[in-house]
Amino acid sequence: MKNIFKPLFHNLEYIAFIALNKFLKMLSFNTSSNIGSFLISTLGPFTKYPKIISKNLENSGYKKLIASSIAKENLSQTGRVFFEFFNINKFNWKSVYIENEDILQQINEYKGSKIFISAHIGNWEITRNYLLNLGFKLHSVYRHANNKKIDYHIQKNRDRKNAFFYRKGSESAKNMIKALKKNEDLALLVDQRDSSGSLINFFGKKAYATDGFAHLALKYKTMICPVYSVRLKNSKFKFIYDEPLYFDDFKELSAKSLVEKIHTEYFEKWIRENPTQWLWVHQRWRI
Repeated sequence: MKNIFKPLFHNLEYIAFIALNKFLKMLSFNTSSNIGSFLISTLGPFTKYPKIISKNLENSGYKKLIASSIAKENLSQTGRVFFEFFNINKFNWKSVYIENEDILQQINEYKGSKIFISAHIGNWEITRNYLLNLGFKLHSVYRHANNKKIDYHIQKNRDRKNAFFYRKGSESAKNMIKALKKNEDLALLVDQRDSSGSLINFFGKKAYATDGFAHLALKYKTMICPVYSVRLKNSKFKFIYDEPLYFDDFKELSAKSLVEKIHTEYFEKWIRENPTQWLWVHQRWRI
């Protein structure tokens, strides 16, 4: 029965998506952001997500009352990110503040291939697009939307001459390898749960984590560049370069140890400093 109605549901879903897209396109970046914040913070409490967010926060050591407060703000921030996507081309790049520009110079001076790694924090589309604006040629992997029509529209909206996106799977792995062999760079979000990846310690709890980037970094001797964005007030963002890892810094590590190092030394720090801005709805500690 589900299969009979699935095409109809997907068509209705696509129509709603296009209608929302056309409506938001008439608005400014800031207005779209505010609408997303209002809608998700208003409707979110009636979904399963506040419980997931609060549980994940408590797993990470936050007390119940604090976790509940962070969860409410996190819904608002998540709404902003997803609604901002529709008007990302209207974003005012002059409202981005850069931290650690000296590290950018290190990265630019490096002659080998690089893997930019980030997490679902701040606004990750802005994080990647800022690098693209600087002229980096970036290859990325994405998880496709269940609705093929919506997925096509999303990828079309990301189209840039120096941005290449590959659907997660065997073909994406081949394309990542090709890029590194040509001395080109990857830009990857690597904070998601991956049951086929490494089992690591994350916030003191066991969690599965994607480890493909670590295998590539070790095999092709790349630089690893941790970068992320943090939302400030009034749709302004801070773009932060953390100290990059040269191959000599991690060449003695296993892929699992490298993944754990990234999570504990970078991601945990980022999230602790800005707990309302990470995408807590991921089932990160499901074993």
